[in-house]
Amino acid sequence: MQKFFLKVRFFCLTFFAFMSVVLMILLFRQKLVSDDAFKMTYPEVVFENKILFDRDLAISSLRDLIVPFLEQDKLLDLDIVALSNEIMVLPWVENVSVIRDFPNVLKIIIKPKEVIAYKANENGYYPIDKNGKVLNMSVEYQNGLLVFGEEAEENLLTLLEYLKNYPNIMKNVVGVQFVNKLRWNLLFFNMDESGILVKLDNDFEEGLSKLAELEFLQGILSKNISEIDLRDLDKILVKQRGNYGI
Repeated sequence: MQKFFLKVRFFCLTFFAFMSVVLMILLFRQKLVSDDAFKMTYPEVVFENKILFDRDLAISSLRDLIVPFLEQDKLLDLDIVALSNEIMVLPWVENVSVIRDFPNVLKIIIKPKEVIAYKANENGYYPIDKNGKVLNMSVEYQNGLLVFGEEAEENLLTLLEYLKNYPNIMKNVVGVQFVNKLRWNLLFFNMDESGILVKLDNDFEEGLSKLAELEFLQGILSKNISEIDLRDLDKILVKQRGNYGI
């Protein structure tokens, strides 16, 4: 009987010792989970479409905005609503989704605004989005339609809609100028990259049609000329290098 009790006692002591070790391991693992499992890595940023302007400037502005939020060490502690609201303030962002990808990845999915042209003035080049709004950010110009003149962006979409009817004309326009808030000038480059200025009347639809006709019949935009005045279609003036012709 005594041997039996000694075996039971030995078993109990061994069991409790084993359970103590298991408990210590569980507590240690729990500490590791609480300390490291939700610790954020650097955010994964995805753009839904191509940035059509100064990409480096856009990414720099985004980085400057995100960095303060990374002071929150844990993914669970991050206020994704506040971060989303801050990103939406950036002038080039159309939409954003901020997602917690557990255990420790922060995903930021951004849809940049579609840029259709650039407003040019003495202060620099400013992207114009598809709604005709000038974005409040000066960028490094690389390529794209240049827009000049006061209130030009407010009337640009109407002009572009009509230009779409003449694809051979539209693809060669490098700049447009809104003159005296009334009418448009178009700027082209011919084969030797010399500038050609086309002056349109206030009611520019007929002028565009006539320009398309002249280009189709005569290839006028490839000739050695500097200006085509279409403000009076009964007397079209074409300025060659040095004189006017009809």
